[in-house]
Amino acid sequence: MYTNQRGRVSKDTDFSGWITGRMNYEISSETSLEMGVGFIYQNGYLNNDYIDELYLDFQNSWIQVIAGRKQQKELYGGLSATNENMAWSLNARPLPGVRFHSLRPVYLNKKQSLGIEFSWEEYSMGADRYVKGTRLHTKRLYFISNLKKGWQLKLGIRHFAQWGGTSPRWGKQPTGFKDYLKIVAGREGGAESTPGDQINVIGSHLGTYELYLNKNFRKGELKIIYNHFFEDGSGSRFENFPDGRYGVFYSSEDDGSILKSIMYEFFYTKNQSQTAPYLFDYYFMNGVYASGWTYQNRVVGLPLLTTNYYEDYPPGIQNIRVGNNSIIAHHLGLAGKFLKKFPYKLLMTYRKNYGHYRNKGYEGYDYFPADDPRGLVKLDKNVFSTRLDIDIPFDFANLSLILGGDFSKSQNVIGTGLSLSKAF
Repeated sequence: MYTNQRGRVSKDTDFSGWITGRMNYEISSETSLEMGVGFIYQNGYLNNDYIDELYLDFQNSWIQVIAGRKQQKELYGGLSATNENMAWSLNARPLPGVRFHSLRPVYLNKKQSLGIEFSWEEYSMGADRYVKGTRLHTKRLYFISNLKKGWQLKLGIRHFAQWGGTSPRWGKQPTGFKDYLKIVAGREGGAESTPGDQINVIGSHLGTYELYLNKNFRKGELKIIYNHFFEDGSGSRFENFPDGRYGVFYSSEDDGSILKSIMYEFFYTKNQSQTAPYLFDYYFMNGVYASGWTYQNRVVGLPLLTTNYYEDYPPGIQNIRVGNNSIIAHHLGLAGKFLKKFPYKLLMTYRKNYGHYRNKGYEGYDYFPADDPRGLVKLDKNVFSTRLDIDIPFDFANLSLILGGDFSKSQNVIGTGLSLSKAF
């Protein structure tokens, strides 16, 4: 009930509320400037940052530039377990920064059969982490091919890199322009970098190869999805296959149907380049950036890869890090309307948790099961989770009934909730 909620609901939250206002200025028929600001409160959450959104958004017919903190767009009708891709979900709050990206394909020929989409983004990951002031660079490039009979193929890559900041163990990390160029290119660090960054690459890098095959029908659309996840050279060469996300999504235009949309996703992260000499990649984690792929204690990517607390690493410090990154999971999402009047959304996920391996270089690795006693959080190996939302529309507002549950061998947990919202 608290994952993929844009950071607006925490594990210990009983009550949460937010308000957002937007003002749009039309510069021309195709150009606009929007300013948005939103505030949030949730109990049970120790962070004192009450800003949910604060941004400027400039866009024309094909380019959008966002400065500040803005919530991401929800995809696939909210039925996905990870939204955009394996590394970039709705699980955490939006990061403050600058985003420059294309709104539509930029075609390379007159027939508009081949085009590209792109983005370039820079963010701050804040001070609430092991390496304070960590910066995040991310970019993506997709090639678009419009095929016959309404099919479209999108193939591309997305790259993420944490860099900069001040480490309690290694001190201030390089942040010069030359260092930034090395981050962008994925090159090894200079003399000011840590010994590991001088041998490998500066900063902490991860990425996804992505393939989307789309088909528009007369009364619906079909999307076939594949994400290959990697964290180093071995993963980028598919040495960690079949790790990744496999999915299919279908949505009809019949708004009154009891089953309007359906999505199935399969996630596999057990390989992690474990074949020698690569050992284990330790997804979403890094030796220098010990808070890993998290923001304000929430996983930034697929939330099925969960956090934990350990006292042994970094030495002598209890620090949050990803403690369960080896999984097999099946996810199913359904949406439609009961009695053609009450919209609903049903999410069901079954996952097998295998814990994680901590790479120790030439010394081998340590294995931490999902229920390892060294961690603060103990997970069962097999967990089934579900959530049902039913909307009851009124003239003055929209009321949603929420029912969620986690079921495993050691415990069954059920939660209920109400959501009241008004847009005007």
